[in-house]
Amino acid sequence: MKIGKLDNQELRRLVLDRLPAQSQFVTSGPSVGVDCSAIRFCEGQVVLSTDPITGATADIGRLSVLVTCNDIAACGIRPSALLLTIIAPPQATADDIRMVIDQAAAAARKINVSIVGGHTEVSDAVTRFVVSATALGFTYGNHIIQASGARPEDVLVMTKTAGLEGTAILASDQAKKLAGKLSEEELQEARALISQISVVEEGSSGGDLGVHAMHDATEGGILGACWELAEASGLGCIVEAAKIPVHPLTARICTILAIDPQQLVASGSMIIATDKPDDLMTTLANKDILATVIGKLTENKQKIADFGYKRMELLPPGPDELYKIN
Repeated sequence: MKIGKLDNQELRRLVLDRLPAQSQFVTSGPSVGVDCSAIRFCEGQVVLSTDPITGATADIGRLSVLVTCNDIAACGIRPSALLLTIIAPPQATADDIRMVIDQAAAAARKINVSIVGGHTEVSDAVTRFVVSATALGFTYGNHIIQASGARPEDVLVMTKTAGLEGTAILASDQAKKLAGKLSEEELQEARALISQISVVEEGSSGGDLGVHAMHDATEGGILGACWELAEASGLGCIVEAAKIPVHPLTARICTILAIDPQQLVASGSMIIATDKPDDLMTTLANKDILATVIGKLTENKQKIADFGYKRMELLPPGPDELYKIN
């Protein structure tokens, strides 16, 4: 099978259609384009999400914490706790494991999340580190913002710039291919984009403002995240791809490696559907978070990417651009 996430048809056929019925306590279960589940308890709900990090080697501990907590933030809830599973290859050293833990701990402290347990082992089933995290958040209300809540004519707002996570990964893992084309200072700046990976603040802002839907952009990039949000809501969309902001270093790295920054893994960017974009943009600007209107949702289920000089059908996300590099 192809490397990367299962496509949506495979996900439905091989996974979702084969799951048992959800219990009465599940208020939000698994679905295409929906990253979090919710389970009712007493007067509130616990929101859960899980994610593995398989496409990176550097900063894998930090990414595992932030990427998973971003899913909780996309529900308009601050993440509270995290379980971490670390599988190390046989050639790993004690220092390697210590580094992954130190990265994860630092990231958790930064966003005020407790790492409450997990599992660590060395296995010849992997040839490099695989880290998987499960995050939890709690709410005492009935309302959780979901990617499925968007409405026709909602505006699509994107935070930060495209391909942030992918840029930081490539600057570390593909340094040899980039050497001589980017200076060491530029590579360091690109790696430092990892500091922008969290979307907890934009998720909190969206929750406070009552936006209709949010979806953090991961594999498949900005275009993939827009498709998934529209699909989860049963809507179409027009994405003005020409307006998607791209950091200059992201653009240069993607040109050198012949990949598309708009479809590059993009943790650090939130896609937000709202009928009050001005209020959202003002709130985010006050937090020094770049926000850009990049499209809208439509009742017509057709999904379109408008590049300015041409319009194309926006297709479901395939394997991330990260996996296309030889």
